[in-house]
Amino acid sequence: MKSLPIRTLLIVAFALSAVFANAVPASAQVAYQGSFTLPHPVRWQNAMLPAGNYTFEIRSLASPRLVLRGPNGAQFINAVIADQKPVDQSMLVVENYGTESCITELRLAPIGRSIRYSVPKTPKDIELAQGPVTREKITVAVNVK
Repeated sequence: MKSLPIRTLLIVAFALSAVFANAVPASAQVAYQGSFTLPHPVRWQNAMLPAGNYTFEIRSLASPRLVLRGPNGAQFINAVIADQKPVDQSMLVVENYGTESCITELRLAPIGRSIRYSVPKTPKDIELAQGPVTREKITVAVNVK
């Protein structure tokens, strides 16, 4: 009599493990990927990136976490917010604050998304001494899977 509940428990455990084993590869698929070249060093969230060629992957826009690969290896960049808005061209928006450059936005034209990132706060007196903030746009090649 005791073997029937144990057998049922084993069958349920096996079925659940089969479901979870099949779900792992599906979640590891890349939804969007692309590449770009940085002409000079920039800060992207907490990461300082040297000039060079980069590739990126986004696995899901539900939580737009970016896997970035470049001269310093792989890094994870988390988004602050992802907006749905039409964009004409895929690009990185870089704001230049005196001697420091920061990526503030990744625009993905094929999917109509704009992903924004935080920039470090600078004290007002330093901000005034550095002059006006300028923006530059870096073209991004995007592949939608």
